[in-house]
Amino acid sequence: MSPLASFDQVDLTPDGIDNPDRPPAAVQQALAFIRQASLWHILSRNSPATSCRDAAARRWRLGKQGIPLYDELKSLCMVAYLADGSRQFVLLHARANALFDLDAAAQVLGTSRPLARLSNDELAATLGSQYGTVNPFCQPERFVHVFDQGVLEQFSAPHSMLTNAGDRTWAIEFVPSELIAALRAAQVSVLIAKINTRPTLPPRLPCFGILTGNGPESGMALWRHLNTRVFDRLEQAGRMQGDLSYPKVLLHSLPEMGLSMQLVEREAQTWQVVRDGVNQLCAAGISHLALACNTTPYFSDQIRAVCEPLGVSFVPIQVPTIAALPNRSLDDVTILGIPVVAGLGPFSAYRALADRQVVTLDNPKVLDALHELGYLVKRFRSHGQHVKALNKLRYILRAGVQTPRVLIALTEISVLLERFPGIHHRLKGLEIIDPLAIYGAHLGQLFVDALPDEDGMEDEEA
Repeated sequence: MSPLASFDQVDLTPDGIDNPDRPPAAVQQALAFIRQASLWHILSRNSPATSCRDAAARRWRLGKQGIPLYDELKSLCMVAYLADGSRQFVLLHARANALFDLDAAAQVLGTSRPLARLSNDELAATLGSQYGTVNPFCQPERFVHVFDQGVLEQFSAPHSMLTNAGDRTWAIEFVPSELIAALRAAQVSVLIAKINTRPTLPPRLPCFGILTGNGPESGMALWRHLNTRVFDRLEQAGRMQGDLSYPKVLLHSLPEMGLSMQLVEREAQTWQVVRDGVNQLCAAGISHLALACNTTPYFSDQIRAVCEPLGVSFVPIQVPTIAALPNRSLDDVTILGIPVVAGLGPFSAYRALADRQVVTLDNPKVLDALHELGYLVKRFRSHGQHVKALNKLRYILRAGVQTPRVLIALTEISVLLERFPGIHHRLKGLEIIDPLAIYGAHLGQLFVDALPDEDGMEDEEA
C-alpha cells in the first residue's frame, strides 16, 4: 500500500462506498476532527497491523516503510471512577516502547480506585471501536486524555509520530505538541504527566558541535568517524532509518585554530580563538562539544568551565583515547605528534602518559619529516601531493617507530588514515592507535546510547 498525502486527497463523499480507498466511518471521524482543527497530518495506508510493534514495522513515512517503535503512539482505553463518584472514559497515550504505569495515571486523574480496563464488548458497544483502533482523533470529546510526557520528547527526526486512524489499515502521522494544542483548543480535557515505568530520558538526543580548523579536514574526518559508528551500530540492530538516523552536528571551522601549531609561543591568542569558538557553538544550542585537535585540548579545564554552566558536555580527544589503552606500562607504544604534544610535557594533552614509559621520537630527521608532513597535508589537493604525503608517512613509520604500536597524536596523519584506509594493510605488524577514530566512535556511541530502546513490553492496547 502507498502513502496518501492529506485529508484533501481522501474521498469522504457518500458515493463510492465500495471504493477500497474510501475510509471507513471511524477514519472519517478522525479526519473530520483534523480538518476542523487545521491540524498538520499525513494520512497513509498499511497492511493490517496486529500490535504496536507490528504497526510500526508497517507504517510509511518519508517514502520508507517502517518507523522506530518509539514513534508509534499507543492508546489504552480505561474507565476511571472519580472522587465525586462519576464514571469517566479515559485514554492513556504513550510511545509504544514504554509500559503504562496505571498507578501513576490514576494518581494524576485523582481516582477513588484503580483504573479499570474497558472490555472489548463494551469498547465496541459504547464507542464503536475495537482492539487496536482507538486513537486520540476519534470522538476525542468523550475522553479525558492523559499523555505520557515522553510523547513531547524529541528523539530522531522528523519528530513526528504515527498511530491508527480508527482502522488497522489506515494511519495518521502528526506532531504530538500540535495534537495536544488542538485537543485543548477544542475544549477536550488533556493532562500530561509521566505515566510510563521507564527511567526518565534526556528530553532530546545529543547535538554535537565540532570545533576544527587545524585543519578543517580533521573536523570532517571526525564527523565521518562519528557517523560510521552510528551507522554500524544501528544497522547491526536493524534500526537504521537512513538520513533520519544520524545525529545533528554543527561544524565550526576557524582558520585561526592554526595558531596552535605554536601553542607555547601563542598560548593567549590560541585560547582566545578556542574560547570564542566554544562560546559560539554553545550559543547555537549544542549539547556536546568536540574538539577535532590533539593540541588545543591543553585547554580542557578552561573549556569545561565555559561549557558546564551552559549544560554542554565536553569530552576532549585524549580522554577516550587514554581509556582505550591498557592499564599498564606502554613501552611498546610510540607517540607521533608535534613536539609540544608528543613530548608529553606540561603543554601536552597526553601528559598523563608521561609516567607510563611511552616512547617518544628523538630522531631529528624523522621529526623534520613529521613537521613537513603536517604542513603538506594542510596544503594538498592534487593526487601527486597525496602520494607524496603517504610516502612521507611510510618513511616516518619505518625510520622512527621501533615499537609494535604507534599512537597518532597528529590529526593530519589521522586525516590520511581516514582518507586512505588501505594504508593500514601496507604497515604489516604495526598497530595504529588513531585518537581521531577512537574519538569519533566514542561520540557516535554516546548518540546510540541516548536513543530510546526498541525492547518495549506490549501493554494491551485498545
